[in-house]
Amino acid sequence: MPINLDALDYIEAAAHEIVAHTYTAVPTAGPAPRTPEALYAWSEEVTAHLPAEKQQIRYALTLRQSLEHSLHAGDTAPVTSVVRYESCPTCRCWGLMWSRADWVVLCANRRCHDTVGLPSRWSLQEICERHVARVAALQRTAT
Repeated sequence: MPINLDALDYIEAAAHEIVAHTYTAVPTAGPAPRTPEALYAWSEEVTAHLPAEKQQIRYALTLRQSLEHSLHAGDTAPVTSVVRYESCPTCRCWGLMWSRADWVVLCANRRCHDTVGLPSRWSLQEICERHVARVAALQRTAT
């Protein structure tokens, strides 16, 4: 079976990103594992002692990469399951949607637009950061 070189390049870039993030957060993290599968467990393990806010940044990065992995595989369901539970950062409505063509999150509210009149848009990373922060806040206040 032929290998999709774009997918291989993406996996390599994602692995480099998680390694760079981990070494930025913990310069003394030690050697990173060689296999992409082990990188996420390694990153979580060596950053476990960091404050919750720093761990949220790692978790948002990991969530975004997980969603991007799904998108590269042709599955949009995981992305829409995250996007639909987030309100628009600008107008606070519940009309966010994934734009497959642009790979961005758009607000469906016609009154919510940028200065040129295009729908307000956010990167997947921004939405993942909001999602992780909201989930963390809910967990802190749960009794």
